Amino acid sequence: MVIREVIKAIKVALENMDQNYCTLSQIDYAKIDLPKTSLDNLLKEKYLERPFAYEFYYQLRKLIDNGDVDFDGPIIQAEVDKRYQHCFEKGKIPDFIIHIPNSKKNLAVIEFKLATRLKSDIKQDIEKLAKFKTDLQLKYINGVEVILGDMQSLKARGEDISNWNQIGGEEIIIIEFNTDSWKTDHSVLHFKA
Repeated sequence: MVIREVIKAIKVALENMDQNYCTLSQIDYAKIDLPKTSLDNLLKEKYLERPFAYEFYYQLRKLIDNGDVDFDGPIIQAEVDKRYQHCFEKGKIPDFIIHIPNSKKNLAVIEFKLATRLKSDIKQDIEKLAKFKTDLQLKYINGVEVILGDMQSLKARGEDISNWNQIGGEEIIIIEFNTDSWKTDHSVLHFKA
């Protein structure tokens, strides 16, 4: 399967997400015992990664189950812990993988991050994606970073990402999901891990 088909499937699933399942209730974060930096970030955000990731998974599964997307064998699985197979180092479990279980057919590894997260968090995801592509045991064909945010936060992260582009680096697909317009855009980053 070519990368443009994987990108298209991911973008359609993202744009099909129901906003009702992605927004948070009005939790009073000030009453939660958290470090000040975490609390400051939460007070600014109206979304969290997990609700988006769960709704994305549901929407992509619907596309697959309805026959609108066919990865020619590979399936999507969420947060697979394959350390027992010595595949992932501690803390390196990806958000999603598209693969054929118990085989070497690893089509895509996908990470989700809010654009409001620290740029170092997003860079760590991109480093992880590059390693999944270059690891001799895993050999994922595609690495995809989905960045969620409003126009302003996506612009800031986009500037950071363009600064990480390196000739000869691993190709990482960046999919930006704009929470204002509920639309996606994508670009390619070449990143050396």
